[in-house]
Amino acid sequence: MAAEYDGADALMAAITGEPLPEAARADAEFMAGHRAAAADVALLREQLSAIGDVLAAPPAGAPSPVTARSRPRAPRPARPVRRGRALRIALGSLAAVVALSAVAGLARLVTENSGSDSQAAKSAGAADAKGGPGEADRRSGDGPPPSDPELALACDRLVVEGTVARVEPKDGQGSRIVLTVTRRYKPDRGPAQVAFLLAEDAHPGPRRGQHVLVEVGRGTDDASRWAVGEDRVAVNRAWILKALPGSRHTACPSDGST
Repeated sequence: MAAEYDGADALMAAITGEPLPEAARADAEFMAGHRAAAADVALLREQLSAIGDVLAAPPAGAPSPVTARSRPRAPRPARPVRRGRALRIALGSLAAVVALSAVAGLARLVTENSGSDSQAAKSAGAADAKGGPGEADRRSGDGPPPSDPELALACDRLVVEGTVARVEPKDGQGSRIVLTVTRRYKPDRGPAQVAFLLAEDAHPGPRRGQHVLVEVGRGTDDASRWAVGEDRVAVNRAWILKALPGSRHTACPSDGST
């Protein structure tokens, strides 16, 4: 999935034509997607303009308004307008643009999801023990609330929201994400920045400037859940705020309690 800035992805930014934020301009992958999207949008607009011109053309042999009023002499035979053929060409071109965009989107989807099965298998046992999301949801690092939200939070050592300050690749072993904290759930106090680890095939991979909510379990630096973007952060924030008070009185099985 391409990065989003201020709620808009590369395609939406190309469609609206609004100025890009500084963080987006510094993201090489985002800018490459934006340039490709802008080219597609320009071509689509050109084809739509051609269709509009064909539809607006007068029927073959129709006199102009001035000729109809004055009629100083018999009108010259009008040059036939091949509207049907021109319209077919324009519509065919438009269909080609739409098909090309669909193929490009499908290719990106396949690439983003490749290799995610291994990460899901590694985290399955721990997530199920604390009532975490199912396998399909673990592939995106985010999903429905866990079956036992209070137990899930009781087994977390860190639950915070923040803005991604840095993404540090770790030589084929995933990435270290440095987060500037904007809201704390667990613990109540701590440093201005925290860090957590994500596997190489983790999806979605947070990018600099994005808003992220993360859970990290006890005894590890690997994130067990990470929500990226304002909408997904808000969804996870809702169940966390509801379950947080009860989690303070819930024992995690890893503590040796039942």
